[in-house]
Formats: sequence, structure tokens, C-alpha cells
Amino acid sequence: MILNRFTLITVFVLIFKMLAFSQDNTANYIEKHKTLAINLMREYSIPASVILGVAVIESGAGTSVLSRKFNNHFGIVGKNYNAMNKLGRKSHYKEYLSDSASFRHFCEVISRKPYYEKLRCNPDTKLWITAIRKSGYATAAHTWGKRVDLVIRKFKLTEIDFSVDPLNETAALFR
Repeated sequence: MILNRFTLITVFVLIFKMLAFSQDNTANYIEKHKTLAINLMREYSIPASVILGVAVIESGAGTSVLSRKFNNHFGIVGKNYNAMNKLGRKSHYKEYLSDSASFRHFCEVISRKPYYEKLRCNPDTKLWITAIRKSGYATAAHTWGKRVDLVIRKFKLTEIDFSVDPLNETAALFR
């Protein structure tokens, strides 16, 4: 009985530590890429919260093989000539020279979608997530949208959208 309680407590502590590490890792990832997302929000009028939320989910907050080996934070498909050297197998996921190139390409892809002009400068993250999901971006679309929304809410990413310099035109449009 005492051993079972000890085991249960040990398991609980380990799970708690893993969850805490995961939250810390996600918070660090967001902080690392926040300025980039804000700059892309200014350029493409896509909320930084959406850019970061999608990146967190798609890259496992920077822990996925794609983000670590290929700087691919969004699971974007494309030619990859270095996959055999880096992974020992072929990959249909695109490799980027940098994290910022991956983030920028994601925004370029989104800006070419039919829904973009309608949502451009719109701060409603749920509309963005729904439009991205419905465009076929994610394979597990229904749960993907919920996961992105959860990250945005849990880490209060919309505060980033509204914290941008109030004299900035994009920030003014988001008010």
C-alpha cells in the first residue's frame, strides 16, 4: 500500500514536471519568435497570434524534427534535396535556410489564399483558424483548429496583436 502511494506520487510529480517543461518550452518558443511574428503581422496583416499559434502546433514549439533539421515550422511541403543527408531518408517537407524564411513563406502562402483579402487586417483569430483549416492546411483539421485556438488562448497570444506600437497602421486596424 505504501509502495503504491509512493509510486503514484512519483508518477504525478514526473507528469507535472513534463507539463511544466512543455509550458516553459512553448513560452520560450513564443518569446523567441514574437518579434518576427509582429513584423510579419505588420507586413501581411495576419495576426501575430495566428502565426505563432500555428507555428507552435505545427513545430511542437520548435521540438519537431522538421523545425530542428529543416527550419520548417509550419509543415509546408516542397522539394528537399538535403533530407537524405540530414535524416537518412527522403522527405517531402521543404527545407528553409532559416526560421524567419519559414515564417515568411507561411505568410506568403496564406496571402495567396482566396480568403486572405476578406480576412486581411481582421483580428478575429477564430475566423483565421477556420479559414486556414477549411482551405485544407491541416490533415486532422477539426482537432487542429481547436489545438491552435487553445494555444492562442492559453498563452494569451492576442495580447501580442494589440500590444504593437499604437501608431503602427496595422495595430490601429486591429483595434
